[in-house]
Amino acid sequence: MFFIFSKTISFIVKPLGFLFLMILLQLYIKNHTKRKRLTVFILVYLYIFSCPVITNVFMSNLEVPNLDITKVNNYQIGVVLSGGFVNESKSTNQNLYLGNQADRIWQAAELYKLGKIKQILITGGDGFNKKDAEYIYENDKGKDFLIKCGVSPEDIIQEKESVNTYENALFSSKIIKNKTEKVLVITSGFHLKRALACFRKQNIICDGYPTSPISKNSKVKWIDFFPTLNSFHDMDFLVNEYIGILVYKIFGYI
Repeated sequence: MFFIFSKTISFIVKPLGFLFLMILLQLYIKNHTKRKRLTVFILVYLYIFSCPVITNVFMSNLEVPNLDITKVNNYQIGVVLSGGFVNESKSTNQNLYLGNQADRIWQAAELYKLGKIKQILITGGDGFNKKDAEYIYENDKGKDFLIKCGVSPEDIIQEKESVNTYENALFSSKIIKNKTEKVLVITSGFHLKRALACFRKQNIICDGYPTSPISKNSKVKWIDFFPTLNSFHDMDFLVNEYIGILVYKIFGYI
């Protein structure tokens, strides 16, 4: 129930969902002046949420900065959170296609190969297709990818019941036997703060390793003030994460 509720609320308040509702509202407004004002509001809103400069400022404040992989400490377990590192709709039993968050699983493999982590725990199931026997699970394909990268199957642990970040931490805590040993949480930089808060709430001692960087450190150029679809997409990630942090605080998950 929480999974469906959170996804519904998330769509309504995220940039695309809110814009959709505003356009619907515009269709029902009869007063010409009010419709004109709403049109101006929609245009300003659309610009703010698609301007690279504005997006980068907000994302930089949320995203955890990258780390030098060679300077990362050694850990027994690296916990990689699923959620977009495999394209489940295209992958089959024979084919493996990576998703837009593939850097999560790739960085986990890199950390393993460098000896920074000895085991990899993949956490995450699927909230919509949880009972579909024929469904290709991201968790399983993530394991396949790690094996292709040279990770020993014996060093891969799977947790396939969780459907959100809170459950990632909750169910992982039941698998991690040594609660006094620090683990490394691996997920996207914009998502890492909430993930660490959830794991620490479950009394797991942990550090974070950010992946999938979005924000840029380059100097602002004039073209960065022009709206782009990529920026609108990035802002969707950002708003979704702020919503997640707020909801998790309300429910006491962090």
